[in-house]
Amino acid sequence: MKKFFIPIIMMAALLMTACGHRTSNGNTTDSDSVAADTVPFATDSIYKEREDKNVSVKVTLCWPKEGGDALCKSIRRYLSEQLAAALVMEGKPDVKFFDDGTAAAEATVSRVYNELLSSWQESKADSLPVDDMQYSYAFKAMVLENTDSYVTVCCQNETFMGGAHGSFTAYGLTFRKSDGKRIGYHTAYNRATEKYELKDQALFKDPQSKQLAALIKEGVRSYFKECGETVDTDEQLKDELIGIDDVNSIPLPSTPPYFMKGKLAFAYQQYEIASYASGIINFDIPFEKVKPFLTPEAAALIK
Repeated sequence: MKKFFIPIIMMAALLMTACGHRTSNGNTTDSDSVAADTVPFATDSIYKEREDKNVSVKVTLCWPKEGGDALCKSIRRYLSEQLAAALVMEGKPDVKFFDDGTAAAEATVSRVYNELLSSWQESKADSLPVDDMQYSYAFKAMVLENTDSYVTVCCQNETFMGGAHGSFTAYGLTFRKSDGKRIGYHTAYNRATEKYELKDQALFKDPQSKQLAALIKEGVRSYFKECGETVDTDEQLKDELIGIDDVNSIPLPSTPPYFMKGKLAFAYQQYEIASYASGIINFDIPFEKVKPFLTPEAAALIK
């Protein structure tokens, strides 16, 4: 098996530090996330946990408190959706929308703790070796970018419920500052076609563009090169991937690319197009290269 690639560790470190929050068991002002030359936008830093020898649950939030009613509500709704999806493996989660971040964190910690404890107890009843094993879940949400025109929020989930290893996801979404609109998409599985379809797509003019696909292919190639793999030819690149018949048609990631300073950040989750050992395949495309493929509303966010 290949090594567990370094870029996923680097991404995790970025996500853990980018918000600039101060850890607490209540609310503190997250002034570090507000740049002086932007439209005022601020978050509260919230941390809640419940832990014992069998189960650990931790939730860290950068929760919007200032910056326009529409923007704050939009980001709060998004975070409520992500929290509701914790441990949900199939179907749509039952979403409760929170205006209060502390209430959102407390409710999530309580629910997930009970679910993990139940799973741990079931495993023990089935005679699985869990006595010295702690089931765990950690969720972090943070503001990665705050400009005059947009805010980018990034989320990180880490779960362990026995087995050889846990799971890790890291993804982001960009919100238009003027009205809180999500500049991205979400995916839904079509059982008839056995393919994932883009929904509420507001990022790319033509998601099927061959020129955009060429940028994605080279981005994926650059990730493996940074990991020390030999992927100079398309055949070598294909050997690193799973479920990809044509490297010239690598689909968009299931989680939308998001805006960062001067670039659009892409991330394919574990198992999405490669093995677990490949980590989260992530790369950036500079705005000057990707801007021609963006929708007018997405391109307008680039200064």
